[in-house]
Amino acid sequence: MKNNMKKISEIHIPGGSDIFKHLAHALLPYHAEAVGSHLFIVEGTLAKPRIGIRYPGRKVKQRTLKKQNKNSALWANLFDFEVVPFEKGCEGSSVHFTYPNLLKDFEAYKKDSASFWGMIVRVHSHNVIDKEPPKLGGTDSRQFLEMLKWMWIQEDLNYKLSWREAGSEMPYRLQNRNGRPTSKGAGRDKFYAALILVHDNYFDAASMRKIIP
Repeated sequence: MKNNMKKISEIHIPGGSDIFKHLAHALLPYHAEAVGSHLFIVEGTLAKPRIGIRYPGRKVKQRTLKKQNKNSALWANLFDFEVVPFEKGCEGSSVHFTYPNLLKDFEAYKKDSASFWGMIVRVHSHNVIDKEPPKLGGTDSRQFLEMLKWMWIQEDLNYKLSWREAGSEMPYRLQNRNGRPTSKGAGRDKFYAALILVHDNYFDAASMRKIIP
């Protein structure tokens, strides 16, 4: 285990529309601790982990305000986290799991599977993986879907949902490194659109990277 993985625990976050509320409730007690000091297993178990999230993420920042009131947002990007894949029970690298790499893998090995595509649609719509994925080439199908699920949750929390929409008990602001607001963005829909365009043969993965960086 890496040195910054001092505190590891397992949390069960149910899928569906309330997933953000359940996740916000689970993470909030740790928001002021050191970056990456907690690793939560969210897919699999402590004995057999598949996906973890490391929290707090690097984008979680305390804000300095000249004037404060009871509704002031004293934190930015409160629920940012890093999605961590596991390989045979050991922490793997998230470098492979970028959107461009996932899109290339989808194009090469998975886009012709109607069953797999249906599961992507349900992950996008309901945050659920409700059956055993088909065995396909390239990246393991379950790992692909589980990484995508949590990457999409992270995207929505960082770029789309307000603190009220996320069900947070604490107000916070979504902002970029320059302090400008980033709420009401596309969130997960940006990469979902790329998948649709590749799935329906409008563009290949290489072209999509130029259209949607």
